Amino acid sequence: MRSNTLSRRANTHQNLQWLILAGLGLILIALQSFALYTVFTSKYPGANDFFVRWLGGREYLLNGTNPFDRSVAEKAQLSMFGRLTRPEDKDEAYFAYPLYTLYFFWPLSLLPYAWAQAIWMTLLQFMLLAVTILSIRLSGWQPPGWLFWLTVFWGIFFYNGARAIILGQFSILVALALLLALWAIQNRRDGWAGIFLAVATIKPQMIFLALLFLLLWALARRRWWIVGSFGASLLVLVASSMLLIPSWPLDFINNARAYSDYVAFGTPLENLLHYLLPASVAAPLTVVLSAIFFLALLPGWWLAVRSAPRLPGVLAVDGPYTWAIMSTLIVGSLITFRSATTNQVILYLPLFFFFHRLSHFLSPDEKKRVGDRLGNIMAALVEIGLAVLMWSVFVVTLDGNWEHIMMHGLLPALMFGLYAIAWRGLWRPAG
Repeated sequence: MRSNTLSRRANTHQNLQWLILAGLGLILIALQSFALYTVFTSKYPGANDFFVRWLGGREYLLNGTNPFDRSVAEKAQLSMFGRLTRPEDKDEAYFAYPLYTLYFFWPLSLLPYAWAQAIWMTLLQFMLLAVTILSIRLSGWQPPGWLFWLTVFWGIFFYNGARAIILGQFSILVALALLLALWAIQNRRDGWAGIFLAVATIKPQMIFLALLFLLLWALARRRWWIVGSFGASLLVLVASSMLLIPSWPLDFINNARAYSDYVAFGTPLENLLHYLLPASVAAPLTVVLSAIFFLALLPGWWLAVRSAPRLPGVLAVDGPYTWAIMSTLIVGSLITFRSATTNQVILYLPLFFFFHRLSHFLSPDEKKRVGDRLGNIMAALVEIGLAVLMWSVFVVTLDGNWEHIMMHGLLPALMFGLYAIAWRGLWRPAG
C-alpha cells in the first residue's frame, strides 16, 4: 500500500516537472517570437518557403480556395516578387506539399504574416535544437559538457540548419519526426514510431529510402505495430484532408510536375557532378553512380533484416541496423530527386555517429594514452571545419541572390567520403 502511494507521488512529481518545463518552454517561445517580430519580421518579411504554405492555408481557411489553385500561386508571386513570374524565374511559388501539411501550422495562417513568420522561425529553431540533441543521443555519442554545448550551438548555426530556419523550411519538422520514429523503434514504442513516420511524409523525397528500409525491417522482424500504425496514420491524414478538398492528391501531383518544370535541377549528386565535370561526362556518370550507390545499400539492408535483434537503446547497439540507417540517410541525401541543402539536417545523425566511433580508430596504445580527448578535439575541429567550408563555398559560389545548386551535393558527398574511408570501423557495433 505504501509502495503504491510512493509510486503515485513520484509520478505526480514527474508530471509536475514536465508541466513546469512545458510552461517555461511556451514562455520562452512567446518571448523569442515577440523579439523576432519586433526586430526582424515586422520590418523584413522573408521565409519564402513558409510564406507559400502560409498563404495557401490562409486562402483555404478564410476564402475556401484550393491551395493548389494557380490563383494562389499568382498571389504568392505578386507578394514575393511584385510581379508574376516569367519562365526563366527559379520559383513560381506553387503549393507543392501534401494538403495535410496544413495540419501542422494552420493556426498561423489566421495571423498576419509578420507574426506567423516570427512564431514559425522560433518553432523551427527549437525543433532544430531537438534534432541536434536527439541525434547526439541516438548516435550513442557522449561528448563532454564543453563539446555538447558547442555541438548544440553548431547545430543551430551550421549552414544547412541555419538556411532551413531562414527559409522557414518544413525539412526540420520532417527530420525531427524521423528521429522520433527511430527513438520510438529503439524503445519498442512501435505505435508512436508509425505515427512519426507518417508525419515525415509531408516531404516524401526527404525520407523515402529510409522509410522503405524501416518498413521492410519492421515486416521482417514482425514488428506489426510499426507498419500498421504507419498505414493507419497515413490513411487518416490523407482521407481526412480529402474530406476538405477531394481532388487534392491529383492537384498535388500536377503542382509537383509544374515544380519540376521550373526548378531546373536534379539530384544533389547530379548537380555536384555537373559543376565539376563536363555535361557529357556528368550525365552518364550520375546514372551509373546513383545505381551503384543504391545497390550498395542492399547488402546492408539484408544483413540488418537478417541479424539477431538486440536490446533497445541507442542505435549503436546493433551494428548492421545502425549501418543501414546511417548509409541510407547519406545515400538518400545524394541521389534523391529535388532534394536540397535544407533537407540535409537529417545528416546530423550519421555525422555524430562518426564522432562516436572516432576513438575506435585509435590503436590500443593511443587509446590508453589519450583516452577520448583526441576524439573530442577531432570532433570539434570537424564541426568548425565543416561550418567554415559550407558557409565559404556558399559565399564564393553565390549565383546572384540564389544558392548555387552544386551546394546540394556537397555535404552528403563529404559524408559519403567519410563513411567510405572508415566503413570497417563504423560497421562494428560500438562498444
